[in-house]
Amino acid sequence: MSLTNDLKHRLTVFNKKPFTNDIGETDYEYAPDGTIWGALTVVSGRTETLPGETERAAVTHKLTIRPRSCRLTTATYFEYQGQRYDVQYWQPHYKRRDRLEVFLRLVIEDGT
Repeated sequence: MSLTNDLKHRLTVFNKKPFTNDIGETDYEYAPDGTIWGALTVVSGRTETLPGETERAAVTHKLTIRPRSCRLTTATYFEYQGQRYDVQYWQPHYKRRDRLEVFLRLVIEDGT
């Protein structure tokens, strides 16, 4: 099966962009850097209970994309259906040169 048929998820890429703040200093903020197609799958997940009856969940995903579809840095994150996925690391696909595997951590932010 071709890679084009596998890429079913439309993701927005966010990278840090420089801007000048009110006092003339160069600062950085996240800004959309385009959209790409990818194949997003869950790799692992776990939950643990912390002191104070707080629960923490850690979910790891694998995103398969074309190698030159976006600029990847350690500060890159993706957004899919309103959820943020931070880049942990990436590597070439072990069998196919037309694919890149990006491992992500799902970030759930509390709105309160």
